[in-house]
Amino acid sequence: MAEDRNEFDGSIGEVVSNLIQYEDALKGYFGVIAAFLIVFSYNSIDLVSNHWEVIQEATTEKTWSVSFTEEVEILEEAMVLQDEEKQTFIFYIDDVDVPEGYLIGQLNITVDDTGNDGLIANNDPTNECDSVLADVREGGLTAQWDDGNNTLSGQANDCQPFYMYLRVYPNYDGAAGDTESVNEYQALLPWQESGWGKGELEIDVEVNTDESLFPGQGDDDEEITITVQVVMFEVNAVEISE
Repeated sequence: MAEDRNEFDGSIGEVVSNLIQYEDALKGYFGVIAAFLIVFSYNSIDLVSNHWEVIQEATTEKTWSVSFTEEVEILEEAMVLQDEEKQTFIFYIDDVDVPEGYLIGQLNITVDDTGNDGLIANNDPTNECDSVLADVREGGLTAQWDDGNNTLSGQANDCQPFYMYLRVYPNYDGAAGDTESVNEYQALLPWQESGWGKGELEIDVEVNTDESLFPGQGDDDEEITITVQVVMFEVNAVEISE
């Protein structure tokens, strides 16, 4: 029968015997660990002591002056509407030539029906100006449709243009301001979102003309001109020295 192998029985004596047997190996092992800890501690202390200013610079917030440079592109369309007619003006914002580094911030909309109404009203006090109503359709363009500063509808019957407004980029109003940030990249980050101002701007317009008591003085149609100012911006940040 083969000789039985010695098995580790877990006794204290057996543990001590194994430690004595491998004493040299254990000394070498613990020596390596001790050397590693010494080198690591030295490098950590050196990093903190010699580069503290760099670390502090990278983690301390500073004040930055954020300003905007704007470019404007004008889109315009005119259409003649009959009495009680409703038409949709469509502006393809994707076709706007946005300069490199710029984003679309807001749309300023002018609805103008002046035409001959003012002249007719001046010559004939009984002839009132035509009534014009306009509504911006929501959803056709990536923009801030729920922004409280938007003006998405308007009307006029005084022979004067009226104005509407749509904020496209979140919180953009063109006003400069200060912000707290650790570096320029973080200061500019809120103004570098892509994807806003994509799609079509659709505006529904309806006309109701007024009749004159004098033959030949009234009209039964109206020319409506809509002008859209596409405001684009580039952001700049300058650190404010204390």
